[in-house]
Amino acid sequence: MDEPIFAPGPERSPVPPPGLRRRPDASSLLAIVLALPSFLGSLVVMYVLGTVLYQRAPWVIPVVWVLSGALLFAPPVESAISRLVLGMRRPTEGELRILAGPWQAACRAAGVNGSRYALHIEESDELNAFAAGGRTVAVTRSALRLHPNHLEAILAHELGHHLAGHPVVSMLSLWYALPGRAATYLVKMAVRFTVFVGRIFATFGNGIGVLVSLMVALMLLFVLAVLSFWLILVPLTAPLLAWAGRLAEFRADRVAVSLGYRPALTELLHATMAMDNRARPPGLRARMLATHPSHADRIKHL
Repeated sequence: MDEPIFAPGPERSPVPPPGLRRRPDASSLLAIVLALPSFLGSLVVMYVLGTVLYQRAPWVIPVVWVLSGALLFAPPVESAISRLVLGMRRPTEGELRILAGPWQAACRAAGVNGSRYALHIEESDELNAFAAGGRTVAVTRSALRLHPNHLEAILAHELGHHLAGHPVVSMLSLWYALPGRAATYLVKMAVRFTVFVGRIFATFGNGIGVLVSLMVALMLLFVLAVLSFWLILVPLTAPLLAWAGRLAEFRADRVAVSLGYRPALTELLHATMAMDNRARPPGLRARMLATHPSHADRIKHL
């Protein structure tokens, strides 16, 4: 193993375990509210699909689809998503020896059973860690080179995300938006094809074909407007979703602080900020749409 990225930090300040429990915070509730329009669009798609496939009880397919969200958090399914979609892998024995101690220490400080979570590795040289699904905690290979105090601090931060339900809300939001996005994509392709056919008719002077193509394109555009009504709200919801993401990061930091990791987390953020070689800070639009606060803002809140 290489030398640690940063020098050893201060030991965690001893605090009594607060007995933290899983409960959604303001950022989770805000993200749920902002995901409702895309969920409703997908629900319309699934109901239409139900009327086509099972006319006797068209409500069956949308109900089954809604209930299917629970399957995402079944351990085999979540593990498959982590590997195939998120590009993670389970740690080797050597990597697990590095991770297990800090992770269990953070969980003991929170009064949480750490064995219910699954540790993963992301094949990246960037320094990062994240929580996903209902039980996944991942770090990059570079994070394994951190001093144990620093590694324990960022794992406590990721535990904070899980306790507030941030990754659960994120995964469900993506899942329930898929039918609406897929239908929107297909209708867009159909509109483009119809316009293409109309141009061919126009080339050969077939006025009736052009008129029919135009009417079909208008009908498809109406369908697209019904299915994608939530897109009208994107200019408003995008900054609010980014703000919810920043609130989630501050919330996870507060959990780490409540467990006594303020010194190590602050030191790690200072060291990471010193390594950031960006020539100038991002503009106003980039800051508004950033899902993560800057290191300086996190230090200020700490």
